[in-house]
Amino acid sequence: MFRQLDYQDRTVATLDAFLDQLKAKKAKTDKVAALAAQEPDLGLVAPDFTKEAWEAMKAAGKLPASRDNIPFSPREDGCSRPVPNAVLKVPTGGGKTWLAVSALSRIMGRYLDRNTGFVLWIVPNEAIYTQTLKALKDRQHPYRQALDRAAAGRVRIMEKTDRLDARDVETNLCVMLLMLQSANRETQDSLKMFQDRGDVHGFFPPEGEQQAHKAAIDLTPNLSAYVGLFPMVKDSLGNALRVIRPVVVLDEGHRAVSDLAFGTLYGFNPCFVLELTATPQDVQPRGGRSPREGRYANLLVEVTGRELDREGMIKMPLNLDPRQGADWKATLNAALARLDALDMQARRLQADTGRYIRPIMLIQVERTGADQRESGHIHADDVRDWLLTAGFDAAEIAIKTAQQNDLNAPENQDLLAPTNRVRAIITKQALQEGWDCPFAYVLCSLAASSNLKAMTQLVGRILRQPGALKTEIEALDECHVITHHADTASVVAAIKGGLEQDGLGDLVLRVTQEDKAGSGQTTRTIKRRPAFQSTEIYLPKVMLAEGTEVRDLDYETDVLAAIDWRGFDAAALANRIPENAQAAESQLQKIRLSDDGEELFIGETVAANSETLRFDPAHAVRMISDIVLNPFVGREIVAGTVRHLRARGFDDAKLGQLASLIVEELRKGLDEARNGRAEALFKAEVEAGRIQFRLRLDGRNWRMPFSVETSEPENARQLVNRAGGPLEKSLFSPIYENELNADESDVAVYLDGEKTLTWWHRNVARTQYGIQGWKKAKIYPDFIFAVHREGENKRVVILETKGDQLDNLDTAYKREALDFLSGQFQWDDATPVGELELVKEGETVEGTLILMSEWKAKLPEYL
Repeated sequence: MFRQLDYQDRTVATLDAFLDQLKAKKAKTDKVAALAAQEPDLGLVAPDFTKEAWEAMKAAGKLPASRDNIPFSPREDGCSRPVPNAVLKVPTGGGKTWLAVSALSRIMGRYLDRNTGFVLWIVPNEAIYTQTLKALKDRQHPYRQALDRAAAGRVRIMEKTDRLDARDVETNLCVMLLMLQSANRETQDSLKMFQDRGDVHGFFPPEGEQQAHKAAIDLTPNLSAYVGLFPMVKDSLGNALRVIRPVVVLDEGHRAVSDLAFGTLYGFNPCFVLELTATPQDVQPRGGRSPREGRYANLLVEVTGRELDREGMIKMPLNLDPRQGADWKATLNAALARLDALDMQARRLQADTGRYIRPIMLIQVERTGADQRESGHIHADDVRDWLLTAGFDAAEIAIKTAQQNDLNAPENQDLLAPTNRVRAIITKQALQEGWDCPFAYVLCSLAASSNLKAMTQLVGRILRQPGALKTEIEALDECHVITHHADTASVVAAIKGGLEQDGLGDLVLRVTQEDKAGSGQTTRTIKRRPAFQSTEIYLPKVMLAEGTEVRDLDYETDVLAAIDWRGFDAAALANRIPENAQAAESQLQKIRLSDDGEELFIGETVAANSETLRFDPAHAVRMISDIVLNPFVGREIVAGTVRHLRARGFDDAKLGQLASLIVEELRKGLDEARNGRAEALFKAEVEAGRIQFRLRLDGRNWRMPFSVETSEPENARQLVNRAGGPLEKSLFSPIYENELNADESDVAVYLDGEKTLTWWHRNVARTQYGIQGWKKAKIYPDFIFAVHREGENKRVVILETKGDQLDNLDTAYKREALDFLSGQFQWDDATPVGELELVKEGETVEGTLILMSEWKAKLPEYL
């Protein structure tokens, strides 16, 4: 099951709100346009619904604050119609493709009210094209499965050379991949898109029907046509797109800002353009024009590098080891030592957990050509020979250059496969775009001094975290840059530039630098304050007690697998499907002559499909298999749903027509039921004492560490108290400004000044204290602090803070889970005979969640 992350949920929720605004504003605009056509004397002008929707989002405070001073930039298609456009700023490694397929599902269903149509997916280069095409064609890949859910399995993945028929668009969700260069009409390759071809059918009238051709051009004036006494529309792919009005997904949208690329893209007459980029680009106005006449990125959502880091998507911190010696082999040897240390950790991880990681080193050289080996520069073949001498097998080394591409060998194409043996990839700059391998951990730049720009672009290739999931092993959750004979300041600037190019500019200050001795110390240890250096601090974990055995609660095994779906009543699921459900208006416009051959008839909706669509129960079972784990029970639920629908009068044709909606509502209903059943099961097990939230005398608690690691340099700015002096009650000292965001800093300073507070600690998500509830993701509180009022027992408070924009269902769940577990907290007296791990002193533990806008009013209640 693909893991949906907090920032992805936020992105999708914002897009949903925007689509709802668009749909409402467009409905009003359409009414004005219809009235204007009926009553031209009124002089009515239909408003730009895209601008009105954007302004509504801004007024509601749902757009990124960083763009408050950037005006809305309208978009028009080749027929001067407004086109909705939204930009999602997602850093490298943030799952842009997953967000794209998730967004497509919503654009098609929530805005266009249909599950068939056409998507033009534009990518910037061949590497990304190949990766995306492979993933979308693989029916087992989460990207393709998301599309299958949106279209009830009727998905066609296409390339520009494939045959295109109007009936395909009517009955399927067609996704055509196209490289950006192919969308540039002035290149020879893309001219083919606008040439007559024999495999584009059903979009235009037959050759001899001049009236219909003229009508087609009148309706869509930017169609390419043969000119003459009787113009005739060309049966070209470009023309078909202009009539279809596709949804456009523009990967790396900042690369399509030139006037030519922009004009060609919107010349396809899209009905929606979704751009995904790590670095949105604004085109400034020319010739002294008003700033509002520029073409700006309409940034709907901005995802930060820190959000990616919190979710375990990237390897951070990035450790820099600049080697100043003249011997490049010594630098390479240092990099190999780092790789071997990582490999040892990876083997240990696999032995303990079964998780497979094979750390890979990227080596940037100065020369690669066969005729350049004797040039005196560091050559790819020299590096390969040294690696062979150092103990590498030939199969463990791959060269990726313009002349040689060992990664294309069949055994090397899947670098993540356990059967793959590649451990070192030698390149000059050929990996700088579109190459993605989360196993890349070490960048050894032997050419940093001569080709700093290429090194800047290679930095992003080592940032992705394997499986987008932290290993909880520090060494395997970080990455390394080792440079040869390059100015340190220049290298640091280049790394910062590389992070900024990948949309990770807010992580720039987290780049750490190893000492010149190359000792490998990438972080510093921060110890507790002297007053707490010997104090044992324990916190309760959520445990499962089975007889004498006590262990950490596992969501998959102890909650999800324990849900009993047998006998589930599918009537409620069937009732979610309305009687009048039907496919809404089509994107495809069709033009034909009336029966008398004179008058023109313009169909506003597509005629009924000639193909009889069928509801596939097996497909529906697969689509809910992540919720209902037992396929036999899942089949019973699907069958029950269909049985209830048939009882309501749904025949085979209607079931087939609404297959996508049925699957969507099945998932929604079962997801709600799963959450409800998981909660009831969890709470019942807590009440029965089998799930426990207790401080245990047998020592099975979470133990507060006596030291933590920081990547901040010693001279970094420290967080100070209200009086401007050092913090006095933080458990660890010092605390650096860059380790907390602005809101967290405010809370920390407030806590530090409270008299009843004994100590406080900023908890690090996914590496320190977490609480398992009845949902899969653990709750990682932001702060933990101890309070001791006179005459009362000590209290340890677990505090989770949330921004107001995140006050959603997840926030409600965390608040309820913390409140419930707090109410169930108790001491557990069970202890092995003759052993006492923990002294019971009557402390209590309580958890709470507070929105950032209300912490000043509510936090004092817990102090």
